[in-house]
Amino acid sequence: MENFFLGLDIGGTKTKAVVINSKSGIIYESEGKGAGYHAMPLAKIEKNLVVLIKSIKRNMRGKIVFSCFGFAGADSQEDRIEISSFIKKGKIGKLLGCPVYLHNDVEIILPSVTEKNKGIAVIGGTGCNFYGMNKNKEAYASGLNCFISDEGSGFDIGLKVLRAAVRSFDGRGQKTILESLVKEKANIKNIRDLVDVVYAKDFEKTTIAWFAPLAEKAADKGDKIAKQILISAAGEYILGIKAVANKVGLKDKEFVIAFVGSTVNSKYIFPNIKDKIKKLFPKAILKKVENPAFGAAKLAMNYYIKNREGF
Repeated sequence: MENFFLGLDIGGTKTKAVVINSKSGIIYESEGKGAGYHAMPLAKIEKNLVVLIKSIKRNMRGKIVFSCFGFAGADSQEDRIEISSFIKKGKIGKLLGCPVYLHNDVEIILPSVTEKNKGIAVIGGTGCNFYGMNKNKEAYASGLNCFISDEGSGFDIGLKVLRAAVRSFDGRGQKTILESLVKEKANIKNIRDLVDVVYAKDFEKTTIAWFAPLAEKAADKGDKIAKQILISAAGEYILGIKAVANKVGLKDKEFVIAFVGSTVNSKYIFPNIKDKIKKLFPKAILKKVENPAFGAAKLAMNYYIKNREGF
């Protein structure tokens, strides 16, 4: 029976899965619901992941011997201890029946596009995160959840969209078509009814990020407020990249900057980042990563090899 390695990229909105063989060949890919830590209760995280893993195992004709999870929201040591414990003791660990290695989701990106131990990973989805590495140096920026960081993320943009819509309605700010777009999206007749949508009983930060795409929709119609929101978001990504690059000493080197997420790859955000980053780091190679779960699967295989060889 062939040995397989499972990688999961677990975000707030969706979870991507990749299974590879011992030659790093992708034999199976799948997608499930979001399960980001801090984005929802642990019970819901477990439920969503169990559904996905059961589906994966039904399609396997070999054995998954090692797994690696890239978890959005696994930022502190305390976070990782809690997540590891609930995986090991709960339904997920029993279902997989193999070692599970845990990483923050930003740490699985570079292995999916480069074998070198240097580069920068950028996540811009529901949340936002930056990770830089250069040999034995590593650095992080942002990624500490929506209330104290994550500027430029889907949550951040969605929140600014909602605030702009309310300010427009109140007369406290400039008129913007975001007001009508938000009402349509939320299926409400009066902006003040947003309170029941945003502060629902089972509040999740994905509720706010749900409104982020309206910024691009309004910008396409020439809305100045929406364009300002998106330009501001691009600026936050540039700041994050500069911060980790400077900390690990990548300024004058050739290195990869890998981008993941629908928010950072927006047609109003990514080109703005690209133009400015190429001036700041002329040797940088910018890559859009479609599925970082492949990087997690490669890490799982590396852990298996090290374990087998006694490292």
